[in-house]
Amino acid sequence: MSKTDTFLKQWHEAVRTSDMGLLSAIVAEDASLLSPAFWKPRQGKDKVLMVLSAVTDTFEGLTYTKEWVDGDELILEFTTSVGGKQLKGIDRITLDADGKLKEIEVLIRPMNGLMALAAALNDKLTGVVD
Repeated sequence: MSKTDTFLKQWHEAVRTSDMGLLSAIVAEDASLLSPAFWKPRQGKDKVLMVLSAVTDTFEGLTYTKEWVDGDELILEFTTSVGGKQLKGIDRITLDADGKLKEIEVLIRPMNGLMALAAALNDKLTGVVD
């Protein structure tokens, strides 16, 4: 099994079960997270995990619908809802040489769903992640 296949198997299991321990094992120490819900990237494993944990708690009915893989670059398309607002988005993930998440960029539409997500994350992360 390739490092990409191993990562994807662990990622889907961690997200499905909200297993932050498993997620922690596949996130690099110098990871970064970029999201339209934040003005600037979140840097470092601890901050990335805090955001991913908050997102996992916020999303309702998260379903991954498609995957594209090009070496260490992954795009995972998903659907979910937040506060009754339907969302569609992608996680663009870059893996490091060890097969761990180096960067995740999240893109979400429509705007009302993004605004609901940003508000929910702001409530959960204010003062915890800058």
